[in-house]
Amino acid sequence: MTPEPGKWERMAFIPKSRYVADPQPADREPFPLYSSLARQWMQAGRAVPGVPDREWERLTRAPIWPH
Repeated sequence: MTPEPGKWERMAFIPKSRYVADPQPADREPFPLYSSLARQWMQAGRAVPGVPDREWERLTRAPIWPH
């Protein structure tokens, strides 16, 4: 009979990087909750982070004092 592996017996080790990685899931939207919320806000005419705000741009282009 062969003895069972002892406490100090050398074990073969293959780093995880040597294994083939599983393909990542193909999500259409990387953040589905944020994308859904942003879509709803855009349809309602609200400001959305990361999207230029047309109303703010219009207000900042107007002269400070009326002529």
